[in-house]
Amino acid sequence: MLLSPAFSGLGLLFLWLGRREWTATHRARIGHANLAFSLSLIAIALAAAPLAYLTVTGASGPTGWLRIEFGASVALVFGVTFVTYALIAAHLVGRWGEVAMAAGLAWAALISTLIGVVLSPQLSPLAKAIAARSAAVGSVTDPITHLDALLAFSYVAFFLAFVDAHYRVAKRLTPEGDPIVPGIAG
Repeated sequence: MLLSPAFSGLGLLFLWLGRREWTATHRARIGHANLAFSLSLIAIALAAAPLAYLTVTGASGPTGWLRIEFGASVALVFGVTFVTYALIAAHLVGRWGEVAMAAGLAWAALISTLIGVVLSPQLSPLAKAIAARSAAVGSVTDPITHLDALLAFSYVAFFLAFVDAHYRVAKRLTPEGDPIVPGIAG
């Protein structure tokens, strides 16, 4: 259960350690990562909106489009997180890092979609639990526990990609493996 966040934390640690090596050419990539992070925040708000609406109005059964919007927003929250990680480090990895990152992104997209599909019908029970101020949402979230655990494969893939990126930055290598020549922008 703690493996996924641990790998994510280690990956972010590697990015933090290499932060001084980023040059002005990397600012555009970080800007794209900030945009993806902003999209994650918007997706969180979009996932919370139907819950808030159903909780406040006490509506018993959400419409089909509201469930679809909720499920899609939840899937985006999970999926765009990995896109953010990729945008931060994609230009720093070599071939193996690219393969690991692509595999991690593909797996995260699949699992994120499945999480959204599984949680979509749980919108009404979640809203009822919130309205009742009940912390007992385990029966509602149990269906995604296994799927959430499967995201560990993406975390491991990104961890491997971040290790590759850190190694290349520390050794001053281009993604192709050539040494970086001082004074020449890469």
